[in-house]
Amino acid sequence: MPGVGVPLVALFMWAVGVRRDGVRAQLIDQHGVSTLIHEGWLEEPSVSGFTLRRYDRYLQLLSAWAMQVGTDPELIEMWLVQRWNARVQEARSGARAEPTLF
Repeated sequence: MPGVGVPLVALFMWAVGVRRDGVRAQLIDQHGVSTLIHEGWLEEPSVSGFTLRRYDRYLQLLSAWAMQVGTDPELIEMWLVQRWNARVQEARSGARAEPTLF
């Protein structure tokens, strides 16, 4: 949907339970993607630059991690955003912040 933006479209698709190739749409947040980039994901760092193909790879990664640890992809996305916030807090205070890395 041109002009709406990937995060808003992803939110809508997640809310109505859209599935594609058996994978449910997930929320996407710039801070979560920035954490992925920090952890070594080699993709475009800007959510606004996401294509459908890149979003599909993002969904596959979240689903794979969720399956490995036995949880929902939503919790993986939430952890990524919380990890970003913890890194910001660490940078500002110089102290270790939760949630830590695996």
